[in-house]
Amino acid sequence: MPELPEVETVIRELRPLIVGKCIEQVEVLWPKTWVNRSEVPIEGQCIKAIRRRGKYLIFPLDESTLIIHLRMTGRLAFAPDAETNSVQLQGLNHVRLVLFFTDDSRLIFNDTRKFGRVYHVDDPAEILKNTGKDALDEDWTPELFYRMLSGRKTGIKAFLMSQKFISGLGNIYTDESLFRAGIHPEHSAGSLSRKEAERLFESVRFILEQAVKNMGSTISDYRDAYGNPGKNQLYFKVYKREGQPCFNCGTPIQKKRVAGRSTRFCPKCQK
Repeated sequence: MPELPEVETVIRELRPLIVGKCIEQVEVLWPKTWVNRSEVPIEGQCIKAIRRRGKYLIFPLDESTLIIHLRMTGRLAFAPDAETNSVQLQGLNHVRLVLFFTDDSRLIFNDTRKFGRVYHVDDPAEILKNTGKDALDEDWTPELFYRMLSGRKTGIKAFLMSQKFISGLGNIYTDESLFRAGIHPEHSAGSLSRKEAERLFESVRFILEQAVKNMGSTISDYRDAYGNPGKNQLYFKVYKREGQPCFNCGTPIQKKRVAGRSTRFCPKCQK
């Protein structure tokens, strides 16, 4: 599933390509992909900006807002004209929705598993109301993070992945962040000391910023807006490395079910 770094990569690439373009029509090829909750016609509206909150892509329009969640296998690709057959369009065998712009360019939403959604709403809060502070927000601080953890009995991995408190982290970057911070994924969130919380905060920021720099992680489906795979998977320390030696101590990386997800960690470095 695309997480914060993958979504951020796509946004940075799409921003210079589609901001300012006006929508001519929407072609929906899989009905469940398109969730229209606005009575304002989308046709004729222009894209004013592209923003992100956690894993959501947010497109403010003239009178309403488009919000896209890629879910497990969603992918966005831009075609500058109707005749384009370039690398960014290769492998688009499961197109679910197409935004046609007035200059004949298109934004294509491809989704193999059909879980992704494109919302058209008047108020973004309707979709984002249960989405917590973005993990790269400047106003998310170590002190605020420590206060968020206070009194929480849930495990720290479940807390980080819930999206209700901190948004953008999924299985990959949660495992990598916890390893870098030396914290076991089943450690109680509320029992972390201030020092441990600060270390985990720094680790989350480092891991996410590194992944953005490397254009995201490609495990299977993820491609950026130009059809290129990410490179961050080359820097994994624990994810998908079960049975292999820890880079720090040589102990085999273990795999265990935590918070309903397959979780990788070092039993020695993350006691």
